[in-house]
Amino acid sequence: MSLNSQIQGLIHSFNTQLPPEVSALIEQGAGQISALPIMEKALNVGDMAPDFALKNYDGELRQLQDYLTKGPLVLTFYRGLWCPYCNLQLASYNKHLDEFRRLGADLVAIAAEGPEGFDVVQASEMPAEAKATLVSAPDFDVLHDQHAALATAFGLTFSLPQAHRDLLAGMKVDVERATGDNSYTFADPATYIIGTDGTIRWAFIPNNYRKRAEPETILKQLKTL
Repeated sequence: MSLNSQIQGLIHSFNTQLPPEVSALIEQGAGQISALPIMEKALNVGDMAPDFALKNYDGELRQLQDYLTKGPLVLTFYRGLWCPYCNLQLASYNKHLDEFRRLGADLVAIAAEGPEGFDVVQASEMPAEAKATLVSAPDFDVLHDQHAALATAFGLTFSLPQAHRDLLAGMKVDVERATGDNSYTFADPATYIIGTDGTIRWAFIPNNYRKRAEPETILKQLKTL
């Protein structure tokens, strides 16, 4: 089953199982996010990728050039482990990681959330079906983008709508603890392929947090480099 088919299945499950008032908050916030001009602001093919020096969840510093000296980089932004669609994406990409690497590419995920995110979700009252999507330790680097600074440099950030803040508060998801700040600033779940010269060679900017780049599409693009 494709990644986006899995996401659609989860959406259907939530729509049929969650209370109507909860579903209403989800849809209200989703509509507000999709109306934002993220695609117009975001970096795209031909732009230079911003440099970065970020720590992974083991506290090890990683720089963009560390990856590019070995080959192209698949760089994906995700909102946090409180987002079940993000978890489905990380699991799907992890499953295809060896295929990415056989094509000479590495994979990195970027999140405003720090390593506390897993404990935050486990302590929350999120639906069991959402918690079941958790990925505790993917086989690729997850980098902590404090205050969403790198996501901002890519032009991908937005402030989480109040409807979704209320939704998370109702499920006792401590987003401020997970991210280390109270700005509720997150990235559109864009995915990029960055060439060894630092140029963006391919970009998927959905402007819709319930759509993600399929791993098969990423593999197809890597084969053209």
